[in-house]
This record gives sequence, structure tokens and C-alpha cells, in this order.
Amino acid sequence: MRAVAKELLLSIVLGWARLAIADTPPDAGQAIRLEAGDFRWVPFTVRQVPSQVDCRYEVTQGDASVHVELLPMSEFRAFSRGRDHDTMAATPKGRSGEFRRVLDQRGQYAVVIENARDARPATIVLRLQTKVNPGTDVARTLSPRRRLTVITISFAFFFVTVAWSGRKLLRVLRL
Repeated sequence: MRAVAKELLLSIVLGWARLAIADTPPDAGQAIRLEAGDFRWVPFTVRQVPSQVDCRYEVTQGDASVHVELLPMSEFRAFSRGRDHDTMAATPKGRSGEFRRVLDQRGQYAVVIENARDARPATIVLRLQTKVNPGTDVARTLSPRRRLTVITISFAFFFVTVAWSGRKLLRVLRL
């Protein structure tokens, strides 16, 4: 009975931890097994732009018949139905590959790992990482609320400085 309670408590804590880091996809550094013609996908949401997606994979068992694609969720729906789709980034088929892409639009995306139809089953290790504001040369602005706060504090500091200086000048002039 105690073991079940501990297991339940652990699953609740892990669930809350997953919710706390929901902005970035997990680093799925674990092995994924794909049958011939099978695919798996890792969904993630970009809430802050620009964001950089780094993806790399390695086939640990099987043929060099695996490739990875980055798709917006609208294109993933077309992909999953077997229709033509546009990819944002893709690797060629092989035993390993990687891509890096900077995303400049908020939204939902998917990284798809696919094994070729005529291939043997494959075991793949996928590593996926996102990074917000990847470069230093990206222009950024403050949100309207923060802009108002900065302006208000600046005006307050300015008026306090003017009042203090004016008071000092009036004292000197009265002498």
C-alpha cells in the first residue's frame, strides 16, 4: 500500500514538473524504435520569438533510412494524412543528421522522425533543444506595459531632480 502511495505521489510531482517546463520540448535523448514506414513526432509551442530549434538524431540500430523534419502544426496535419506538405527544415536520409532553424512566428510546431517504407526497423536517439533569443543581433522592444513603467519612472526621476535643484537655487537666491 505504501509503495502505491509513493508511486502516486511521484507521478503527481513529475506531472507538475512537466507542466512547469511546458514551453520547451523535452530533450528526448532516449531511444525511439521505428518500424518500416513508421513515424513519431514531438510537439512543442513557441511563445517567444525569435526562438532557435536545434535537432539532431543518430540511428543506433537499423538502416540509414531515417530523416527528421520540422513542420508547423498545419503542415503536420497534411503530413500525417499522407498529403503533400512544406517543411521548414529537414535532414537527408541517413544514419545521423541535424538541423538548426530560427523561428520568427509564435505557434505550435512538430519535429517528425520518419523511417522509410522499404527499410528495416530502426532505433533512433533524438535530441531536441530550443533556445529563446539565440543571437545578440536581434532587435527587441519592450512590451507596452513595461514601456509605460519606464516612462513613468523617468518622468518621476526628472521631476524630483528639477524640484530638488529648484529648491537649492531658490535658497541661494534668497541669501
